[in-house]
Amino acid sequence: MMQNIKYFFRGVPDNTKFVQFGLSHLWILIVSTLVSYIIIKHKEENRRLEIFIGTVLIIQQGALYMWYTATNYNVLTQGLPLYHCRIAILFLSIGLLFNKVPLMKLGAYWGLAGAIIALVIPADMDPFMFPHITMVSFFMGHMFLLWGSIYVLYAKKIGITKTDLKRILTFTNTYCVVIYIFNYMAKSNYGFMNSSPIQVGNNLNHFMYGIIVILISNIVINIIYHVLNFTTKEKEELVLVD
Repeated sequence: MMQNIKYFFRGVPDNTKFVQFGLSHLWILIVSTLVSYIIIKHKEENRRLEIFIGTVLIIQQGALYMWYTATNYNVLTQGLPLYHCRIAILFLSIGLLFNKVPLMKLGAYWGLAGAIIALVIPADMDPFMFPHITMVSFFMGHMFLLWGSIYVLYAKKIGITKTDLKRILTFTNTYCVVIYIFNYMAKSNYGFMNSSPIQVGNNLNHFMYGIIVILISNIVINIIYHVLNFTTKEKEELVLVD
């Protein structure tokens, strides 16, 4: 038993890569899609579900950071809560647990796109074979982030006003600039502001690449905003709270 636990939390990498679109990955995508469909289909608020999702995300993040710290595995360059999805998870979980609408809005908008991209293209995972805390944390975190984001936007019907959109874009752009500078100093790649995990655009000028990432982030957020406003049928019931 203890040997299995030690293996699960091991700190020596296996130098292996997760097989994209292999059987395990396909099952993860199927479950993620199925639960997402159920949430959208039912559109029912459930306080217990909110607490459950928020608690799972908090535990997932806490366990991950404890592992990075305990093993001292790339703590500065990979073990900080500075990725888009990690920030979204913290905002969304706190928002759900304590019913903080502004945090839910930002967490859901960042989380929806980030979770989908990460689940479909898990290209920047730590090099550990399953079972391992990093792999379990990666998929559990992004799956619950996706479900929590969909729940907030479709079940709780928390809408985004134009003022909210401006705030989210301002926060996003500020984050990108700060992380760009931090990455340069720490030689890290948070937010993929330094290089692409799928090797697209890595031959560009470093500054130009960063600008393109910021532009793409703004475009994606605007697309989500317009698509949600177009597809949400009960617009008059949206909770438009600043």
